[in-house]
Amino acid sequence: MAIFSGAAALISGAISAVSTFLGGLGAIGSLVLKAAVGLGTSLLAQSLAGKPQEPTFSINGTLQGGGDLSRSFLLGRAMTAGSLTWVNTWGRDGDTPNAFLTQVIPVSDLPVRGLADIFVNGEKVTLGALSERGYAINEYPDCLWVKFYDGTQTTADGFLFNSASNNNRWWNPDRIGRGVAYAIVTARVSQNMFSGVPSFKFVIDGLRLYDPSRDSTVGGNGPQRYADPTTWGGDGDFLPAVQIYNLLRGLTFNGQWFYGLQNMPAARLPVANWIAQIEKNRAGIQEAGGIVATFRSGGEVQVQAPLTAALEALLTACHGKISEVGGVYTLHCGAPDAPVIAFTDDDILSTEEQEFTPFLGLADTINGVSATYPSPADGWVVKTAPPLYRPDLEANDGNRRLMADVELTFVPYAEQVQRLMKSALEEARRFRRHTIVLPPKFWAYATPCAVLSWTSERNGYVNKLMRIDGAVDRGNLDVMIDITEVDPADHGWTSSEEFKPPVDGAVGIIRPAPQALVDWYAEPATVKDSVGRDRRPAIRLTWDNSDGRLDDVIGIEYEVRLQASLDRIHEGRTDQPQAGSLLISQGLLPLEAYVVRARYIPRGDRPVLWSGFIPVITPNVLLTDKDVYVDIDLTGIDDALGWLRDGVRTAKDAINGLIAGQMELTTQAFTQSQEIRRELSVSLGSARAEYREKIEVGLTATQAVATRLETLEVSFGAATAQLSDDIEIVANANAALSGRVQNLSAALGGNNASVNVAWSAVAAPSGYAARYGIQAAVNDGRYRAASFLMDVPANPALPSRIIMRAGQVVMVSDDDATVARPFVFQEGVLYLDQVKVNSLSALSANLGNVDISNAYIGDLVVGTSNIAAGAVTAVEFGETTVTLNHGVGSPRVRVDITFFAGGNNYTSCVVRNETDGVVLEQFTVDGTDSTTRLAGAVTRFYRFDPPAGRAATTFSLNVNTSGALRISGRAICASAYKR
Repeated sequence: MAIFSGAAALISGAISAVSTFLGGLGAIGSLVLKAAVGLGTSLLAQSLAGKPQEPTFSINGTLQGGGDLSRSFLLGRAMTAGSLTWVNTWGRDGDTPNAFLTQVIPVSDLPVRGLADIFVNGEKVTLGALSERGYAINEYPDCLWVKFYDGTQTTADGFLFNSASNNNRWWNPDRIGRGVAYAIVTARVSQNMFSGVPSFKFVIDGLRLYDPSRDSTVGGNGPQRYADPTTWGGDGDFLPAVQIYNLLRGLTFNGQWFYGLQNMPAARLPVANWIAQIEKNRAGIQEAGGIVATFRSGGEVQVQAPLTAALEALLTACHGKISEVGGVYTLHCGAPDAPVIAFTDDDILSTEEQEFTPFLGLADTINGVSATYPSPADGWVVKTAPPLYRPDLEANDGNRRLMADVELTFVPYAEQVQRLMKSALEEARRFRRHTIVLPPKFWAYATPCAVLSWTSERNGYVNKLMRIDGAVDRGNLDVMIDITEVDPADHGWTSSEEFKPPVDGAVGIIRPAPQALVDWYAEPATVKDSVGRDRRPAIRLTWDNSDGRLDDVIGIEYEVRLQASLDRIHEGRTDQPQAGSLLISQGLLPLEAYVVRARYIPRGDRPVLWSGFIPVITPNVLLTDKDVYVDIDLTGIDDALGWLRDGVRTAKDAINGLIAGQMELTTQAFTQSQEIRRELSVSLGSARAEYREKIEVGLTATQAVATRLETLEVSFGAATAQLSDDIEIVANANAALSGRVQNLSAALGGNNASVNVAWSAVAAPSGYAARYGIQAAVNDGRYRAASFLMDVPANPALPSRIIMRAGQVVMVSDDDATVARPFVFQEGVLYLDQVKVNSLSALSANLGNVDISNAYIGDLVVGTSNIAAGAVTAVEFGETTVTLNHGVGSPRVRVDITFFAGGNNYTSCVVRNETDGVVLEQFTVDGTDSTTRLAGAVTRFYRFDPPAGRAATTFSLNVNTSGALRISGRAICASAYKR
């Protein structure tokens, strides 16, 4: 059997296992074994021991250019400045030519999970609204945009060839960049924003990787399959064990090898071992920021780098070792595994040579560690961790400080760096090392990195754990092993006691602090009319306008939102900030709950802050008759109806009077005239019947007149009946008038009934007028009439009228099938029956049984109601969990949480939508800083729109009280508002 040991140094460019068969070892056997064992120590331990390492990787923080750049890819969460592929200036901004600069920057030559963060000029920025140019950078308003492709794109970016290209540089539509993750950044010329071309750093969540622990077909648990890359990706993408596994299997794109080993069969990476080590990486450990995976790693790998260098960087991140036996590679991370077998002094072959090394030489001894790592908090620059000093060990080493320097290029996690430093130093102080020979029964267990349990009376060991660093087969099947003491306690960690928070330096642009609005207030108010009456609900905004407070401020802008839904109702600004107040009423409803916020409008580009929302309930100022009531002049109505009621003679006199008044007729005789008369009359006893007709036309020097009077009359004793028709028409040079009155009447014994029809038309210097009316009346001791009059007066200031007098109005359909009575006027009240109102505005209402599709009701009184759950509102309260029966139809839901916290500590809070299994928000309340320590209520609210078919949703509030702030009075409230 060949010598075997840690395989990191045995992996060449093609990872062919180097095996040297040593048989018949004699006196020099232990020396040869020790030479091989040097390959078995972890890479972190090698760094601590001072073994020289070739430079591996460094953070790429500067944009690279040129055609000879090595291809690269990203593992885990890593930062890169990328490389410049294409750049162009284009477009106009007002009168400025070439106002925009667009750059195409690839960041990975394999597809990635996505973009995590962006740094501009060393400052971490946030993303805003999306446009054709990409997402706006909030810190550079209207000046900087970024668009990102993760490498899975199948079409070219339309913005590049439609907008950013020109005759100088053209982006062809076939430049898709398949498999390449890249960013498009566009900057606009701005003197206030940039002093030059901005620089970028992209924080990327790297490749989606195959995780065998998530593959249920190979012994894991999950849907991933090695043959189907679309199933890859998960938390394993950030674990060094998974990253190493994928490099050994080889990275490909579209079936083509890209980096790592080629054609490595899965059998050479025993899945049980790798899954166990992946789970050791994944196991949670308590850090200052919460529970995280024990080992995480991330970095950029250039394909020109040897695979051994990439593996070394990843193994260092997880305190790992790779061992190889017969071409089979196994991984060992972190704390030693459980012992595979136990032995005692009696099992050791005393006839064979033995060696014991209780201490290392001074040159190989360390008692302190210094490490460098990429620090996200410092803009991903390489930073030195707080050094680990051990005064007790220095005293043991002759009061010497013996430091080791370690580069943790693939560990951008400050606390994990300190954990690795601590465990590596503890392990490096395990000096006891033995070389012994065991009989053949131990041959099967003599594999590299395996852990044995040794009880030795001679050495004072009781179940002491020893790691095999190397082994050699003897000719008689005995096995010589080199073992080193290990202890799982070396990898223990107590965050609250051992973690030293690093001091983060200020990075990026130093911007002026955002200015907040001072002494801002909003309160209910009203808009009054000229006599001081409240006419509209309003809100009064006030702010501090004292001297010096408004320097460089040119205005105040504000927003008004509904308190229930936070929908924006009104927004505006004032350019008179010195006034100190403003009254607004646009779009406001009476007795409605709003929230209002505001901020300064500065003269320059400096940042300002929105104020907090101030709740305001508007006054209940409703519309009055001054707004919707039309003041109608009803004078003359009685006279107009009397014009119909008073009969033929009165009507004729009225017409003659009107003619005389309008035409200024004199009483002189006509200059020319003609007349026709006809009369018939018969009588017998008390019976009589008559017919009379008179037609007359006449002229004077100034006018023409035509009249006709026709009468039919009968009587029999006290019973009489009559029909008359009187027409008069007059015209002169200035005016014309025509009038007609028809009267049908019957009377008997003091009772009478009549029907009058009258109409007139006037065109005169004083105006144009027209009138038409019909009246049916009876008088049997009580006068009753039904009248209809249309009147257009000569005075245009007076309204035209349709006057109706009736107790009921009956409507009949065209086919006579439906008879309805929509209007009833009774005792001074108009009643409407079977009437549908599409849009109703009512000052006050007392509603019985109505179906209203769209209405504004100023004052509503509801006797009884039957409202489905969630149709208008529903509210539920709870301490940690609440279920809201909001009803179907997707109502708008608001969730409020509150709790009281105090003390010198911190706590975490999680608000969840339990029905959908979604976290609404997770945040930390920190009371450790005495200057900002929270003491009081913590309140938050959230908006949620449930699916249309869901009737209820459950929400929860979880506040961690274990060793944290003092928590009391917690509550969660869910409310459903109108659909």
